[in-house]
Amino acid sequence: MQKLFAVLAIVIVVALSSPQLAKAGPNEDAAAVRAQWEEVYNSGDADKFVALYTKDATLFGSTAQLFTGSDGVRAYYSKLPPGIKAKMGDQQAIAVGSNVLLSSGFASFTLKDGTVVPYRLTLALVQVGGHWLIAQHHGSPVPK
Repeated sequence: MQKLFAVLAIVIVVALSSPQLAKAGPNEDAAAVRAQWEEVYNSGDADKFVALYTKDATLFGSTAQLFTGSDGVRAYYSKLPPGIKAKMGDQQAIAVGSNVLLSSGFASFTLKDGTVVPYRLTLALVQVGGHWLIAQHHGSPVPK
C-alpha cells in the first residue's frame, strides 16, 4: 500500500510540474506577447512584426494613419526611424473570452539622442492555432 501511495505521489508531482498542464493567466500570456514585441522592435526588422499580428490586424501607432492587415503592419514598422529602442513597462490584462485578452500598459521608447518617450500601449490579443497574436494595437504618448 505504501508503494502505491509513493507511486501516486510521484505521478501527481510530475503531472503538476508538467509544462503542458501549467496554464498561465492573462497577465502572463500578455506579458509574453509584449516581450516578443519588444524583442522584435529592438531587432529593427519590420518583416518580423508580421508574425506577431493577425492577418487582419489594425494598428494605430505613433502616426495619425490607421494601418490594417499584414501589409499595413509591415508598412508601419518599415517607416520607423532606425535606432529607437523599446522597453515594455507595467501592464494589466484581462481575459474577455477563452481566446481573447485585452492588455493595457506602458512602454518607453529611447531615441538615438537618449530622449525617453513614455507611451501607453493597448493590445487586443487573440489565440490562433495555440499562439497569442495581436489583433488590435493602439499606442499613444503619455500626456504631460
